[in-house]
Amino acid sequence: MEDYFAYGIIVSVLTTVYFGSVLVYRLLLSPLAKFPGPRLAAATRLYEIYFQLIKGGTFTWHINDLHDKYGPVVRITPWEIHIKDPDYYNTLYAGPGKHRNKDPLFSYIGYPKSIFSLNSHEAHRPWRRILGHFLKKSAVQDLEPVIQENTQALCKHFSAAAKKKSILELYAVFHCFTSDTLSQHAFGRDIGFHHLDELELSDTWKTQVNTMFEFCRPIRHFNFMGDIAHLIPRQLATVLPPYAHVYAMEQSVRSRIQTLVDRYDKWEYEMQSENLSAEKSPFLSSPKAIYPAIMCDPNVPLIEKSQSRLEDDAIFLMFAGTDAPSQTSAITLFHLIDNPAKYQKLKNELLTAIPDMRAVPSLHQLEQIPYLIPMLTFLYTAVIREGIRLASVVTTRLPRSAPDEILRYKEWDIPAGTFVSMSTYFILRDPKIFPEPTKFLPERWLLEPEELQQLERYLVPGSKGTLGCPGQR
Repeated sequence: MEDYFAYGIIVSVLTTVYFGSVLVYRLLLSPLAKFPGPRLAAATRLYEIYFQLIKGGTFTWHINDLHDKYGPVVRITPWEIHIKDPDYYNTLYAGPGKHRNKDPLFSYIGYPKSIFSLNSHEAHRPWRRILGHFLKKSAVQDLEPVIQENTQALCKHFSAAAKKKSILELYAVFHCFTSDTLSQHAFGRDIGFHHLDELELSDTWKTQVNTMFEFCRPIRHFNFMGDIAHLIPRQLATVLPPYAHVYAMEQSVRSRIQTLVDRYDKWEYEMQSENLSAEKSPFLSSPKAIYPAIMCDPNVPLIEKSQSRLEDDAIFLMFAGTDAPSQTSAITLFHLIDNPAKYQKLKNELLTAIPDMRAVPSLHQLEQIPYLIPMLTFLYTAVIREGIRLASVVTTRLPRSAPDEILRYKEWDIPAGTFVSMSTYFILRDPKIFPEPTKFLPERWLLEPEELQQLERYLVPGSKGTLGCPGQR
């Protein structure tokens, strides 16, 4: 008994010494000790966890309060600095030629092989190059028949609702459109989603995606929770019913990747036996779907074609790539309906350029509007920009580190490897840049080319740089 007591004393002393040493280092000896901010935030990440998990995900707004108290530079965790200065954004989220890494704790959301969770510049760059090829303008132009067909299907639902005088919830409606379009681009027309083909539009995908985002918050702080969830998903869904939505979404995507793997294995055997090239494989659709094309590309390393890689990436692509445009479309359309004068002005402009209301204009037609009707103000492009600004899309911060560079902000030298973050929401709602920032004012974008280019520097809904959203343009 005395031995156990002695061991307990030793463990307690060592634990106290360890945590005491960590606190002394973080508060006094760390290179970040010189930066202003709450001492509790500098001492432990529990400070952030309190606002994120106990106070309902309000840390972003609390960071804004900290800036009001401490100034433009604040230490918000033991290893992270937050900066609030729109003119510094391009320095932190730099483009080619500058290496930036992600905070692995922050970017872990349960899908470690997705592009979002590839933390280092070296790991992120190859997959971004592979995936980015399918998100270029030329790839979207090839997909245009799919987009137009889904647009017409969406319009039929709006027309039916108008005739029946029934209500359509915009966020759910646009989730049906974006999930159909992106899934058909990702997996192929036949095995993509077809929510728009249903008689009544469902909010299932919207619910699944929103629940996914809710679970990302605790998993980001307690990474092991994601691993446990993937080990016993059915049991967890029984104990925690909302997780059933996440599991259903994951299974829906994984089943499509499994279908592609099975088809690829079959067609690869046929190609080898008949000595055909991958380009002639019936496995490839037209336009080329993302994951089938990646699997057929001989230039893509085999490790990048692993089923776990494709599953993780497809799950992230589907929930992140459908929510942002759904949210933006719903918010933009709401503000147009809520502002009859702006709605009528936009409608008149589009009718002047495209008189046939039954036609679905091509991207080329829309791009030609400034040349066809130069006397107009091109409100339609201003509406798009203003809708993107108000939607904000990404309200959370995105920490980055410069592994081989000392970042400088005014009088502050930030040591290489330090995680630094900024929040695009604060930029998009900055009253000095966008007067009356909560109002829907497309007219703020009706500027001369040089002025417009200057203002667009601050339109950063999907981040910037080599780690920014590859599909935002």
